[in-house]
Amino acid sequence: MDPRTSTPIPTEPEALRDLVLGLLQTQQEKEAEWAERARYIAQQEQAIALRDETIARLESTIAKLQRWRFGRRSEKLSPDQISLWEEALDTEIAAMESILETVLEDSAAVTASRPGTEAPVAPARPSRRHPGRMQLPDTLPRVEVHHDPLACTCGQCGGLLETVGEEISEKLDYIPGHFQVIRHIRPKLVCRPCGTIESPALPAQVIDKGLPTARLVAHVMTAKHVDHLPLYRQETQYLRAGVPISRATLCSWLGQGEYWISMLAEACKMALLEGAILHADETPLPVLNPGSGKTDKAYLWVYRSQEDAPHPIVVFDYAPDRKGIHAQHFLGDWKGILQTDDYGGYDALYRKEQVIEAGCWAHVRRHFYDVEQRGPSPVAQKALAWIAKLYGIEADIKASPPDQKAEARQQRAGPLLESFRAWLSETQMQVAPKSGIAKAIGYALKRWKALTLYLEEGQLSIDNNPVERALRGVAIGRKNFLFVGNDAGGERAASFYSIIETCKLNGVEPFAYLCDVLEKLPTWPNKRLHELLPWNWKKTALA
Repeated sequence: MDPRTSTPIPTEPEALRDLVLGLLQTQQEKEAEWAERARYIAQQEQAIALRDETIARLESTIAKLQRWRFGRRSEKLSPDQISLWEEALDTEIAAMESILETVLEDSAAVTASRPGTEAPVAPARPSRRHPGRMQLPDTLPRVEVHHDPLACTCGQCGGLLETVGEEISEKLDYIPGHFQVIRHIRPKLVCRPCGTIESPALPAQVIDKGLPTARLVAHVMTAKHVDHLPLYRQETQYLRAGVPISRATLCSWLGQGEYWISMLAEACKMALLEGAILHADETPLPVLNPGSGKTDKAYLWVYRSQEDAPHPIVVFDYAPDRKGIHAQHFLGDWKGILQTDDYGGYDALYRKEQVIEAGCWAHVRRHFYDVEQRGPSPVAQKALAWIAKLYGIEADIKASPPDQKAEARQQRAGPLLESFRAWLSETQMQVAPKSGIAKAIGYALKRWKALTLYLEEGQLSIDNNPVERALRGVAIGRKNFLFVGNDAGGERAASFYSIIETCKLNGVEPFAYLCDVLEKLPTWPNKRLHELLPWNWKKTALA
């Protein structure tokens, strides 16, 4: 008798065979039952995982809907935003009037230079809204600038010129911390024989016949776009300093100053497109829609040279929407490597053989990080640790020249990436297809070729962070003055951001730069604009 089963063990061969067969059949049935139970448990675990992912997704959606429901639900302007609305419109009007005046003057000059034509009748100009020339306070210090005559004889008859008086023009100037008045004193000369009266010409001004010096215009522009100070706040500050400058006047100065800066921005773009590696990104920029009382969503597309470029450049391009055609128009026939995030608007560029896609490991990391933030995820934690090793290698070789970077990346990061890819592929088969971790893994594997291009190109960055850092100023400014007045205002804002951010990258102080170039631009030849670009200006200033 078997003590384990309490079943008598037969001694006959046939009975023994039947017993063994019965035991084998029972064992097979139990194994089948265990396998069925294991399959059922696996199905239940998968269902639980899918349920958890669905719950997390629904909770996220509900939280978003609650923010929309109990937060601000429209872009309608509040009473507190009316001043910004007026400020944007006044700036746009001033800028458009400046452009119109320039066009009319150029047209009149061209017509007058044609031989055999009569003096043209000037087109009627639209009346400008102007608060009137303000009286400069007597309490402000005066700095006198005397202009000597260029000649002592009359240009009409050759007679001797005699001084009979003076012409005095006052310009409001700004030295950081206080205002002063620049008095341009020019002798008034008369030719007795023919009665001609003349005076030395004033130096060309950034605002012709205007009150401010180039330094004051530079200060207003820097305060708004660098320090993110709306004009109505500047108006209050100037009033406290004893100089009551109306906001309409400040808007006029700002609009006319931005007109000159747009010339330099175009020269920056031409220099940028000479590079073989570019970063690109885009950010929303609200634009005023006065008829509806709301704002529309426009975009600033930003392009940056490679991080170790001899003279780094950032160029912003305004567009009314986020369509990829804008990137195609900006780049034109440019050839090289373009490093971006996963936005599909660049796909049309990558389908061309002349533009090669480079991926961004910061975006890969961001996807895994978001999963980890929603709840502990061993898979996300392991992926983040792997990516941290890649950035550790970059930190070690940061100061190396491009050829040594490429060699170090291939030797150290290459094997690491191969192992990482194999692990990602294996893990992808084990997670729920629609889960957040599955999407993070799919994002990395789908762009693997673009993500590993940096192994071969030593001048290429591991991520797109250089261009994202250039967007910080736009984000801060957007919180302060909220929107631009129209598409033309967006284009001028893009030009100004291009110059300011390029100054920062080249170690140039924006206010000092603007003071100098706004002084020079009215008489500067277009063919020499490249000499005033921030990296060339810095060399000239240090010489």
